[in-house]
Amino acid sequence: MRTAPLILCLSLFAPLALSSQAPVAVPDPTPAPAAAAPTPSPAPTTLSPTAAPTPLAPSRSLLAASDDFTHVAERVNPWVVNISTTQVVRQRIADFWDAFYGFDPFNPGTPGTRTFIRRSLGSGIVYSADGLIVTNAHVVSGADEITVGLYDGRQAKAQVIGEDDNVDLALLKISVPGPLPYADLGDSDAVKVGQWAIAIGDPFGFDHSLTVGVISAKERSDIFTGQGAAKYQNYIQTDASINHGNSGGPLCDIQGRVIGMNTAISTPNDGSIGIGFAIPINFVKRSIPDLEREGRVVAPKLGFFTQDVDARLARALGLPQTDGVLITDIATGGAADKAGLRRGDVLTALNGRHVGDTGQLRTRIYGADPNAPLTLSVWRQGRALNLKVTPSELQASEHPGTWHGITVEANSPQVAARRGLTVSQGVVVDSVAPSSSAERIGIRPGDTLLEINQQAIQGLAGWRKLTNMVDESQDAVVLLVRGQQSAYIVLPGEQ
Repeated sequence: MRTAPLILCLSLFAPLALSSQAPVAVPDPTPAPAAAAPTPSPAPTTLSPTAAPTPLAPSRSLLAASDDFTHVAERVNPWVVNISTTQVVRQRIADFWDAFYGFDPFNPGTPGTRTFIRRSLGSGIVYSADGLIVTNAHVVSGADEITVGLYDGRQAKAQVIGEDDNVDLALLKISVPGPLPYADLGDSDAVKVGQWAIAIGDPFGFDHSLTVGVISAKERSDIFTGQGAAKYQNYIQTDASINHGNSGGPLCDIQGRVIGMNTAISTPNDGSIGIGFAIPINFVKRSIPDLEREGRVVAPKLGFFTQDVDARLARALGLPQTDGVLITDIATGGAADKAGLRRGDVLTALNGRHVGDTGQLRTRIYGADPNAPLTLSVWRQGRALNLKVTPSELQASEHPGTWHGITVEANSPQVAARRGLTVSQGVVVDSVAPSSSAERIGIRPGDTLLEINQQAIQGLAGWRKLTNMVDESQDAVVLLVRGQQSAYIVLPGEQ
């Protein structure tokens, strides 16, 4: 479960308790007649100490809501699973020599290590009767073994079919006898703020826990930043309690239809304070075919570079609004170039949905069908235009090994000797595509790449793994070696 340090005070409502204290007699305020003769005092009335208060009768609407929550639990629980993972971690142990001198003269090259098992818990949603399960990528990332627990008590080992940290989604497959009950996926675009929201999952290992709240907001973006943060952030916000272990579980409407996948919380104390976030289910539905076919989510590639529009830039350009995305460059021969997009155009909407900044543009592109044309609404020199763009790259498999216009070959002592390189690790740039971001910043064939975002490139397999994790719409830091010089350089993201 991912967290961010935001604070929100919540009010808790408790049911009113009726007092069981015996009633107190109130004297009659009417005065007695002045001339009346004294009469014997009546015997005192004894109140029963066992008198009980009248039970509070709940309203029909409250009873109906309670029944609705019960029906949701009965309907949803069979296709919610708990996911447990184990990972073997080997950690270097620094002894006296390592700690003070940086090496051990008695055991050179053999530093001490300790091995331990790291375990984690999460939730998942059964997507199909044949055992496909969708969850968050961070639930299963780095796991050596994944076990899925079904509602009926059965357990099965799971295989990762696809995983994409850019969108924090993973697709698993289990094999069990018989068809499985699977989720009813709703329409997250139709969800409105204030509607009921019901979260079910495995918080802290308490499987199939149900919590209730409302939809607090929609289209929350750029909530989480830094290392490991998803590139696609377009969350539904809810105050239904979400905790560690809820990740990957469903957020449902009052009909029991899945409207989101619980993913993250914002908290100062590592526990729920009523600010939870879920990936809209429409994006999950759009992503599953890519995860199953390509192993990652494929975003349409349009071939342009951007910057955000602020108020000062908007005034200078004579724009009617103070937000949007300015096109700073166009990749020659790319989809945007073919559609007639120009440097200096201001992009204001994609497929009719407002675009306020680069982050929102990235969200819109990721959420679009990668196999369908897109409509870009732009402002050009005082005129509003709509341009149809057909993405130039539809499937990840069309360009294996190509990233930011770079193709590579494995490095080795033999390759380094043949090419006259000073290092034999990482990968060697074989070619650079014209007008690509790599060419624009000066990367050349023969350069050696050792790291992407401070992670070492371990041969071609490592290159494929890291480039699949880092989407080309995002800036990336690479460690480049050329001759005797090495430097970290930034590859600008291409939309």
